[in-house]
Amino acid sequence: MDNRKYARESQQSRTREIDEDARRLREFPAFAGFSDTDLQKLVKAAHRTSTSGPWPLIREQTPSDACYILLSGEAGVYVGNDRIAVVGPGEVIGEAALLRGTLRNATVTTTGRAEVLHIARDDFNRLLEEIPPLRAAIEETAARHTPGATTGRA
Repeated sequence: MDNRKYARESQQSRTREIDEDARRLREFPAFAGFSDTDLQKLVKAAHRTSTSGPWPLIREQTPSDACYILLSGEAGVYVGNDRIAVVGPGEVIGEAALLRGTLRNATVTTTGRAEVLHIARDDFNRLLEEIPPLRAAIEETAARHTPGATTGRA
């Protein structure tokens, strides 16, 4: 296969993946009010990762360098050794520490097969400026995940 054909097929595959992930996000209440353009921007900035079994996404008391959007599967939320919650598809994970610039207050581990969108801190901050509904969705999620905490402005 020549390099141009490979590049073209690779780009077509990435475009299909972006379209599929944007469509999947649209199904989740947190993203229902986003425009198609906003969803495309969000997905393009993210890196899709799949797990075949339990996998730690974030660890308690570590610096916040990214957040995740769970596309499929479940993740357990742990403080110390205690599981305090289970989150499912459509949940944003790790957003509160990114908004506040604090250490993570929990460990989050997938419970089995899962697909997640990984959004690095710099991309997250840029997206907050570029996609107006994102800040509201993230602040709502952060408030739900950390009752009584104030998220402030990042």
